Amino acid sequence: MKEGQSRKAQRNLYTFLVSKMLTSLGFGVFNFGMSLYILSVTGSALSFATNILFNVLPRALAAPVAGYVADRFPKKRVVITSMVGISLSVGILIVYTLMYGISVPAIYTITAIFSTFGAFNGIAFSSSIPNLVGKERLQKAVSFNQVSHSIGAIGGPSIGGMLFGFVSMEVFLMTMFIAYVIALCLEATMDFTLFEVLVKKRKESMVASMKEGFQYLRTKPLVQTLLMTTLWMNFFFSAVSVGLVFILVEKLSIPSTQVGIIQGAGAIGMLVVSIYLSTRSDLKSPLHFVKRAAFMMCVVVASITIPLFMNFDGISTFIFYMVLMILFSAMGVCANTPIGIVLQRSIDDEYRGRVFGIIETLSVGTGPIGALIFGALFDYVDAKVILLCVSIALTLCIAYLMRKSNIGVPGNELV
Repeated sequence: MKEGQSRKAQRNLYTFLVSKMLTSLGFGVFNFGMSLYILSVTGSALSFATNILFNVLPRALAAPVAGYVADRFPKKRVVITSMVGISLSVGILIVYTLMYGISVPAIYTITAIFSTFGAFNGIAFSSSIPNLVGKERLQKAVSFNQVSHSIGAIGGPSIGGMLFGFVSMEVFLMTMFIAYVIALCLEATMDFTLFEVLVKKRKESMVASMKEGFQYLRTKPLVQTLLMTTLWMNFFFSAVSVGLVFILVEKLSIPSTQVGIIQGAGAIGMLVVSIYLSTRSDLKSPLHFVKRAAFMMCVVVASITIPLFMNFDGISTFIFYMVLMILFSAMGVCANTPIGIVLQRSIDDEYRGRVFGIIETLSVGTGPIGALIFGALFDYVDAKVILLCVSIALTLCIAYLMRKSNIGVPGNELV
């Protein structure tokens, strides 16, 4: 690698980190602040859930189109245009608020627009990582991406809550707008073609192009294996997001302040492991690393039921669940980061946007579906039974999907 190219790649890497941190924090602060506002105005859980729907559904629907656009047009143009759209959507909400005052329908509308542009920005950025930093820095870049998500998960609620409590809505939105404009300026300085493999792009319809993406995916058995593994993990682990709060509040009567700390502890685990993976050398057997991490997550899910069988005092229960959530989130990063690295290496540049669009749609969709199913089950089935069954079922899924014939043996994997 030429020295000049190496310097540019390093600059891209750290610009990527700062930009993703700003956007992740911005999304976290915006979503938390808007959710607080809706709850404070309406006092309705349904209104709160509706905002989540406006955040998730447009992203899932836009992802396949975003994948096509990322493969069809220059990725930098897609990233910049979508970031301009995100910034303008916040700017429009500021103007509306100054003229008419903030309203719940306005929040729903901007959230949907925000989410749609976010799909284009996220997929174009994700599919550009190898072109930005090269394959030698993939682990560091994917880990930095996880770091930014962790900081968003930690800082979003805390900063959003602080801003919502101490400043006006106009100042709150203006802070978001400034953060996105800074991120936009940073993204404009990045070289998205530094390691790009030039391929002649054929002119074809969006439907034909998306169909070709599905056909390409069928020729990649390893990518299919990782996709199915990710989907089943998202589906079954949604039982934890629903069941943990249910157990803490309804079964163990844990105070709400402690429940918040327990849930926040997971973000600390994510951050610590993401930083660790960004500083260490490349994993020699990433897929077996994923397999071990996934099995550990299954053990943690089963362990959630232990206080339901045994009598713990209040402080012991609090510490126990906080440690479990740190482990669960840390192992989640240990599973997701190598999967992201292998996907980046396994998918050809000309198809990467469409494949990531498919993955985004399926991944975003399985979480809410799982949450609905398990949310209903927890009302009728013993929580211990559900979580133990989830742990066993996912262990069997991981063992089957990530068997040696699918991923190879340690040190000689099918990457």
